[in-house]
Amino acid sequence: MLNENKDARAITPELCRHWISNRVFPLQPESYRSQHPNYPGAVGLEIEMLPVVAKNGHERPDRVPLQGESGSLASVLRVIAKNEGWRTVDDASTKPPMLMGVVLDHDDNLSFEPGGQLEFSSKPYACLTEAMARTKSIQEILDRELAKHAGISLLQVGINPWHSVDEIGLQMPKPRYRAMNEFFSKISTFGPRMMRQTCTVQVNLDFGPDETTMAKRFLASMLLAPFSGAIFNYSAFESGKVLDVTGYRQRVWRHLDPSRTDIPSLSYLSQKLDKKACVDTWFDFVMNARVVFVTRDDYRVVHEPVTWRQWMEQGIDGKYPDQNDFEVHLSLLFPEVRAKGFLELRSVDCQSRIWQFAPAAWWTGLLYDSRTLDKVLETLNPYISNINELLRLSERGLKDPRIHKLANKLITLAQDGLKRLPSCYFGDGALKTLSVFADHFVNRGRVPADDLIEEFCRRGRLDVECFRILENRWSEVITKADDPEALL
Repeated sequence: MLNENKDARAITPELCRHWISNRVFPLQPESYRSQHPNYPGAVGLEIEMLPVVAKNGHERPDRVPLQGESGSLASVLRVIAKNEGWRTVDDASTKPPMLMGVVLDHDDNLSFEPGGQLEFSSKPYACLTEAMARTKSIQEILDRELAKHAGISLLQVGINPWHSVDEIGLQMPKPRYRAMNEFFSKISTFGPRMMRQTCTVQVNLDFGPDETTMAKRFLASMLLAPFSGAIFNYSAFESGKVLDVTGYRQRVWRHLDPSRTDIPSLSYLSQKLDKKACVDTWFDFVMNARVVFVTRDDYRVVHEPVTWRQWMEQGIDGKYPDQNDFEVHLSLLFPEVRAKGFLELRSVDCQSRIWQFAPAAWWTGLLYDSRTLDKVLETLNPYISNINELLRLSERGLKDPRIHKLANKLITLAQDGLKRLPSCYFGDGALKTLSVFADHFVNRGRVPADDLIEEFCRRGRLDVECFRILENRWSEVITKADDPEALL
């Protein structure tokens, strides 16, 4: 399979490193610093949601097909897009044309995961509350119009709790997704689960104005990943049955393919704390990740364990990678924290609408306040060598005493850090949501999935109403809580 006939257009390790340095690890844009001199960084949000149609008297809701002429998610989104002045993006090569996504006003987007999950992706907003406000405004439109046109509701949870991988199918049959499905299916059953069943809340933050801040944020974000995953566990059901863990989505991603999902080695980065250490850390991770497919070969899947480094050095069937192949390879890396011109923080289960901004408040408070950032590193540096063990424990929420003790300390730090930022970060309920989440869950050694399991046991069934009852109860908890902003 491997040979030595190198293509003159092939990319080199030096070009890969240069690309990573310039494109993957840029400092905060000068335009942002000049427009917002007192702000620590921009905030972007990505929320993946499950479209379902609840049926009276039935425990399992109907799954909503992504494509189709009537009653599909795509057909309703076309109507909404026309009414709102949004632009649809179609694949004209299919008959009828397949909806690939929707470009909203203000450069935000709606897109689809392989299992038909609907994802809202915001652009980078100047601060947290601006990103929150935009997200809520789009969700209000979607909630109203999806319900009106097709009775569709959007459920926010870490993994589809009812429908199996086979029932869902590959809803987005793009060549890329077909190849990914084939590649991951050969490794384990977790690949198709990841693509078709899982949902997350991703928070996107920038690297900061200088190289030291960049390195600190990058290192701290990876050290925080096990605790972020643990405290926001909300994936305890699959195929209607309660599981032995509260964070099943974490287990799915951990077993996907360790070469692309593990946290990189952090010792060198922790010692140097500069941009070069960030680039070197990421470069090594990229070089050792397996190749999934060769785009130029009709997305042919590479089932033999060939790393990117090996492809560059030895080729695959006479083909050597070029820059486009490198960009594709980068897009197929799925660690807990992905560097891609900013920090893409990926370790959190999708949360109920009630708590959906708590992860963003957590990450912002911990990474954007410089005093808190230093305390995070001081607290977690001793655990660098145990990071993968902690990740394994995170799927059980806060049951491990070490995880619980550190989570308590960290969420207090997050609240303190958030308070020290400008009001555009902690206002509009951001600080209150995080504080109530800490009191209701973390301080009591609980996670959202624990409440869901209790409600399931009380009612004896897991239907959409079970989620709604719980959300109403959580909403009351927030309403009755004191507002910490009043004390600032």
